[in-house]
Amino acid sequence: MILQLVLFFAIGSAATTAVAMMPGTIRARAWAGIPLGLLALVVAGWVTSAITEDSTAMILVLLGLGAAVEARRHLPAWSMLGAQLLACVVLGSLSYLVYAGIQPFADGFGPVGIIGSFVLLLLEAAALSLSIYYLFEILDVLSRRDQATHQADAAYLPRVALQVPAYNEPVEIMRETLGALAKLDYPDLIVQVVDNNTKDPEVWKPLEALCRELGPRFQFLHLDPWPGYKAGALNEATRRLPDEVEVLGIVDADYLVKPGFLRAVVGHFKDPQVAFVQTPQHYRDWQDDKYLRGLFFSYRYFFDITMPARAHRNAIIFAGTMGLIRRSALAEIGGWNEACITEDAEASLRMLGRGSVGVYERRVFGEGLMPLTFDGLKKQRFRWALGGIQILRMHWRELAPIGRRQLRLHAGQRIHYLLGSMHWFGDVLTTSFTLLLLLTAAAAALHHRLPVRELTGPVVVVPLAFLLTGVLRALWAMRTAVRCTWGDGIRAMAVWFALSWVDTLAVVRGLASNRAAFLRTPKRKEGGSHLWPALRSSSMETMLALLAVAAAIIMLVRAPGFATAILAFLLLFEAAIFGAAPWASLAAEGIQLTPFRQVYRRSPQNTGERPVSVRNAAAVPVALAAGAAVALGIMLLNVMPAPVSNNAPADLPKLGNVAQNAKKAAPSVAPSATPSASPSASPSPSPSVSPSSSATALPSPT
Repeated sequence: MILQLVLFFAIGSAATTAVAMMPGTIRARAWAGIPLGLLALVVAGWVTSAITEDSTAMILVLLGLGAAVEARRHLPAWSMLGAQLLACVVLGSLSYLVYAGIQPFADGFGPVGIIGSFVLLLLEAAALSLSIYYLFEILDVLSRRDQATHQADAAYLPRVALQVPAYNEPVEIMRETLGALAKLDYPDLIVQVVDNNTKDPEVWKPLEALCRELGPRFQFLHLDPWPGYKAGALNEATRRLPDEVEVLGIVDADYLVKPGFLRAVVGHFKDPQVAFVQTPQHYRDWQDDKYLRGLFFSYRYFFDITMPARAHRNAIIFAGTMGLIRRSALAEIGGWNEACITEDAEASLRMLGRGSVGVYERRVFGEGLMPLTFDGLKKQRFRWALGGIQILRMHWRELAPIGRRQLRLHAGQRIHYLLGSMHWFGDVLTTSFTLLLLLTAAAAALHHRLPVRELTGPVVVVPLAFLLTGVLRALWAMRTAVRCTWGDGIRAMAVWFALSWVDTLAVVRGLASNRAAFLRTPKRKEGGSHLWPALRSSSMETMLALLAVAAAIIMLVRAPGFATAILAFLLLFEAAIFGAAPWASLAAEGIQLTPFRQVYRRSPQNTGERPVSVRNAAAVPVALAAGAAVALGIMLLNVMPAPVSNNAPADLPKLGNVAQNAKKAAPSVAPSATPSASPSASPSPSPSVSPSSSATALPSPT
């Protein structure tokens, strides 16, 4: 019966996804949602009965309908169709975990096989949890009724200081930013330009002169040498502000702010419970290039889906630029945490833990610039992911389901912040499943099998179904919430995929040490062919992609068949994930460099450089991981030798009796932090490794 449940809810989630993607249906109320959802469940029941040759279709349909009604009862703001889709994915995931947990014992595995299968089950459970969380975010925005938001009092006009942190910024970039701030329509404003550790006077002296030129509103502060990264510089800058300043704002050095920004937003602070207000980080100068279009929409996902979902439970993050914060609230938590490189997100967690309110204002009031090189994008993403792991290390006791806590966070806030940090592990899972697939292909070539449960029977199609529907849901969310074309959505997903390896390195580095370090990427030389720099900056990803393609070919050659073809397809999907990195690197090399872009390429906002010594944070973790993988592979390949039959190697998938041989279903694929808090997922099964899905972290502004 468990097999039937796995198949039914997997097919049911696919059918419900197809119905939900029809224009106007996801927000349809009961009059339309119930019949459409029931139709999807009937189709799932009929297909499941046809595959398993039993007569449980009506029971399964009633079970699915009951689960949808129960989910809708707990989520009354959602549509019926949205509740049904979540219920199908959750129950399909739970039934699969039960099925996968029982299977090693049913197969008569020994201790080594049971342990190996249990470790794999833990990885799959983690991937499933992230996939469900990403789906919850999507549905919480797309299927939810609109609610009244926090209202700003237009008459409330406290004294405000906008802080503009800068490091080695070309004065041409800063001239645009400060010129826009000079046009702000606000009566009581200080603009504090904080130059942090710029060594060359020829860089910071013109900026100081520009501030004098713009008038008394503008104050220039040069700190060198100064500890604590950006957080340390902002803490010192705040100490030097007049006591009358009540609200602080942060604007990155490349942002153009609209004149009405402060008047539209600062009124939220009339409510004494409000500690901070965040507006979307938006971008400019991207419409003319396909790569930049994809990068733009990959950033937009966080502010159009993740942040609105978090706002429903007062769990948003303070994402730094284009945000305002109450000065007294910041002082109460001791200022910015100088030990965390994503100090903005970490501070918002502590402020919410004091019972404060964070307001997400969805209107766009400023536009910045995106990295023009893939190296710069990787450094930015490495910093965001590493900061997310630092937050997890600092506050995991506060976010865990049980334990002693000091922060007053309710359950919804804890879950959002916990999974917002945990989602960076989605790319670690992607990498882990890819390595398992490669190891399985090697075992097949040597006529061995791994000591984990096999993937056989009709359930072999389930990973493919979850993969395709998961990708479609991610694109559908982009199309619906972010309003991009299918082509731009696919390119945005490719950008997420391209950063999978960088996220993996950042997570490993964050777990290995609590000290901040930044990623070193190869320096780019001007002129010459773009191909070599592109491959050089993505050499590890290119190697993994080529290995996955080779492994898929080996599997098809060694044992051609339907099941092997599906598994080879999943390997090729893993190859596409890592192959997106050289594509992104080459595409970034081909961006047309206008005169302004030539100037911006020197900006640390583009290069990702920071005012600290940069060292290669990846070398030791990569060496250890590679050594461990080789050692594990040698051990596993010698643990369970399998005899070779006359037809096919014993370790390759075999389609047999359903009740005896069907082995596995994979979790759904869905997008993940950010920008600060990023999405996509990839299931990774193998002939002797159960399929699983793991999510690439959403772009994250922190």
